[in-house]
Amino acid sequence: MTNAFDLDVWVAEARKEPFRFTLAGREFSMPSAGELDKSVLSTVNIENPSARDIGLLLRAGLGDQWADFDVVPAPLSALGELFRQWQRHEGATLGESRASAVS
Repeated sequence: MTNAFDLDVWVAEARKEPFRFTLAGREFSMPSAGELDKSVLSTVNIENPSARDIGLLLRAGLGDQWADFDVVPAPLSALGELFRQWQRHEGATLGESRASAVS
């Protein structure tokens, strides 16, 4: 019998509803920000994301939908608001989320 912590069970139980939004009449969805794969940590500054980091995080969140999203014109301010709403869906800023490397 093992007493090992089962991270797979924790992930399944912690999973939140996807974040959904519309742009140009099309619906997109992204996983909760805290559910992004850990590989994103090596490409962005989670504690203080720059405009570039926000773009990379949105691209990671949209996954296969990125190409469709990317062709739709949108002002930069709209992307900033999309990012804020995505964080709000998580319930915390990315630097404070469960995925944070620093507590």
